Amino acid sequence: MALFTLGQMAYYAGWFLKSKVGVKRPLVLTMVVTYHCNLDCEHCLIHDNLENIPKPHSISYEDAVEEMRSFYEQGARILFFEGGEPTIWRDGDKNLSDLIRAGKQIGYYVTGYTTNGTNVMYDDSDVISVSLDGPREIHDKIRSPGVFDELMKNLESIEHPNIFANMVVNRTNIEYVEETVRLVADGGKIQGIMLNFLTPPPSEITLSLEEKKKVIELALDLKNKGLPILNTTKALEEMLIEDYESLCPHWMSAFVMPNGTKFYGCPFVGTESCKECGFDAVREYRLITKGSYSAITQMSKRFALSKQ
Repeated sequence: MALFTLGQMAYYAGWFLKSKVGVKRPLVLTMVVTYHCNLDCEHCLIHDNLENIPKPHSISYEDAVEEMRSFYEQGARILFFEGGEPTIWRDGDKNLSDLIRAGKQIGYYVTGYTTNGTNVMYDDSDVISVSLDGPREIHDKIRSPGVFDELMKNLESIEHPNIFANMVVNRTNIEYVEETVRLVADGGKIQGIMLNFLTPPPSEITLSLEEKKKVIELALDLKNKGLPILNTTKALEEMLIEDYESLCPHWMSAFVMPNGTKFYGCPFVGTESCKECGFDAVREYRLITKGSYSAITQMSKRFALSKQ
């Protein structure tokens, strides 16, 4: 094992032990670099409400680097870029690749980004998360015609050791969970899939608790059969706890929005959306802070140790 990886593991161990004695500092920084996107997905409320969101709608390069440095000094070591669609972010001649390089130069152990996969895909991050909501017909119904093929074409053009898919399960794609998981298993380019539930709004396509139970039963069965579901078993079970507010370790992550607003913890804390949280990540965070061996080993291997 490389020395830098041992150093990273030692840092995480120290962070974990400090958290147990009350020193609670964010470990993960998520930067929403832009609200702009080239798609208009059925479950996204940003695209049609952009005029009601405080400006600026994209962060400047200088401000982004300043926030990266600030949160690094506070203890963050994992850095993710999101949007909107982060691959369309620009500030003059700067693009997402420049932000990724800046994060690495500052010292972040892991950099990653989430993308719909229809634009350029930068291969200099440690993790790439692609949105995959079903097979071609269903994915395009949710995201826009032609998006599935564009995603698959772009995946073929990139060689990267750590690409995973995020599927947001809702009433449009609930019948296609197994097909989507097997699509990942057979495709070769995506190393695994993380299942999430839709955090409302929109409530009309949000699953009922009974529907969620059926999805979790299926997911556990597929995972037991060796299919590449990245959620840990315990986190899948805890996804049936919808109101996770009292359990969620909000302090473990921080968010910076395009206009510079900062959240120490999820931006949804205290809202109605928090009462029906569908994010798997917060379950994994809690399990990590509780010392879960499976969560620590499985999540660190994929998301917390440098790959490049």
